[in-house]
Amino acid sequence: MGSDGLVYRHRSFSVYLSLLYEQVPLEKLAVLVGCPPLAQLRHTGNLDFERRNQFIKKYSYSDILLPLINDLKLLYTEGLQINAELDAFKIGRNERANLPQKLPDSVLKKNTLSGSAAQVWCLFRILPFLIGHYIPEGEVHWDIYLKCRDIGDVILSPTIQRKSIPFLSLQIGEFLSSFQSVFPETFTPKLHFLIHYPQLILKFGPLKQLWCMRFEGKHQYFKRLAHNTCNFKNLSYTLAKRHQLRQCWELTSLDSLRQDNYTEGERVVPFRALPLEIQKGVIGKSEAEDVQGDERLGVCSSLMTNNVKYCVGDNLIIDLVEEDIPIFMKIVKILRFRGAWMIFGKLRIPVTFERHYHAFKLEDQKEWILVQPGEEKEFHPLDTYVHDDTKYITLYHRVQSSR
Repeated sequence: MGSDGLVYRHRSFSVYLSLLYEQVPLEKLAVLVGCPPLAQLRHTGNLDFERRNQFIKKYSYSDILLPLINDLKLLYTEGLQINAELDAFKIGRNERANLPQKLPDSVLKKNTLSGSAAQVWCLFRILPFLIGHYIPEGEVHWDIYLKCRDIGDVILSPTIQRKSIPFLSLQIGEFLSSFQSVFPETFTPKLHFLIHYPQLILKFGPLKQLWCMRFEGKHQYFKRLAHNTCNFKNLSYTLAKRHQLRQCWELTSLDSLRQDNYTEGERVVPFRALPLEIQKGVIGKSEAEDVQGDERLGVCSSLMTNNVKYCVGDNLIIDLVEEDIPIFMKIVKILRFRGAWMIFGKLRIPVTFERHYHAFKLEDQKEWILVQPGEEKEFHPLDTYVHDDTKYITLYHRVQSSR
């Protein structure tokens, strides 16, 4: 520390963090990269915007998954074979496009996992179904992963209740304390930035609206294009031109914004061919009294409308109990009656939340449920995973009531 009380860039990051915890005024701290003191800057909001995206970047998941997988493989060498589990794992339809890459032995020596950000995020979510049955209840490494999942569910939620912010702060503190005690050598600045998330949520709203995943996806396109063209002379010109040509081609479509409805496997059936419960539902929803048995309806296996895809076999959240406990419906039939689309399914009740798998344990009901597109509580379709003849659903994020 200099005579003027400033900490300069040759100091380690741990010293800088310790001073932050001691609440040293910003005017007495120098930026680590050698910039003037923070107090001389007019606005430091950009620092907040940079912090907020760290948790949902590919490399932040790697910071958590790599030490976890490394230690678990050392502890459970006999049974834990992630690559073999990935080969045998039946991934859901909605996750199929982001199937994680295999993890070679060399991955434990790297600083990041291979694959795109979406693939690493997918691995982060389905990990309990891959290796959870090898790990005993209460295992300390696994408990850290589950604490991280609890935090991620809130941070990635599009709706966050203000009253849940203090509890989020408590969860983040417990997670960071546990992570640092078990993995002291791999504690990175990105994990430290989690401390600021509750304050950022209060300041900017749900952070998912500000995340960088779409930018990561766009960047992936340019990286793939640069690799495929194999031409590195004036690469920026090549990428700009190819991108503009693609944009022109896409915008020539009559439905470039996908405002029309698209179906797969559509066929026409008579009204009398539908199950009796569905017939009653159609009549009740449409309030039609003149339906004849030979009237034709359209039935399909999947429907794309308003940029949301509904497929037979997927699960939808149709209601919330106690503000954040979801009620599910498994889609059984999608049909069109007199121009209106209707989705019929069977009710699924979450019996309990299995924390070890971070998923809801399901119980199928006999009741039929009817919704129209857009009436569901969450537009993300969800997959069903089966372990030991028990059905589970894991969410992308916590679904909370807007009240």
